[in-house]
Amino acid sequence: MKLSLLLLSCLLLGCATRHPVEDAKSVAKSHEDFAKAGNLDGVLSNFADDFVGLVPGMPLVKGKDAARKFYGGVLSTSKSEFVHEYDGAEIVGDAVILHGIAKGTLTKPDSSVAPFANNFIMVLKYQSDGRMKFWRVAFAPSSQ
Repeated sequence: MKLSLLLLSCLLLGCATRHPVEDAKSVAKSHEDFAKAGNLDGVLSNFADDFVGLVPGMPLVKGKDAARKFYGGVLSTSKSEFVHEYDGAEIVGDAVILHGIAKGTLTKPDSSVAPFANNFIMVLKYQSDGRMKFWRVAFAPSSQ
């Protein structure tokens, strides 16, 4: 009887266990899929309102409006196909830090295809609505 009350309480009160690293990787996979489809609104749906990105050769990308401008430019000038390869993941407080290399190709309007590999550090956090989103991201070309 006590066990069934405990199970019922968990179901009603939401005792589901979160898996922060898996949630973070799921957001990154969603980003890959949205970018591949050229879906700017989808890409931005995974960004926190107070997002900050460090992009080589650019001022800090601060906030969703700046992210819209940056990714809008990228998606309008090339088609990307890439995956994140993770070297590590850490949970720090309410954040997950992922790092590794994103590898793929960019296809430009003239149909030329260029491979790329970027080192990355991504910090994702749960938001007030319970969704995990990109909070801080930095990437740079890999020398591998």
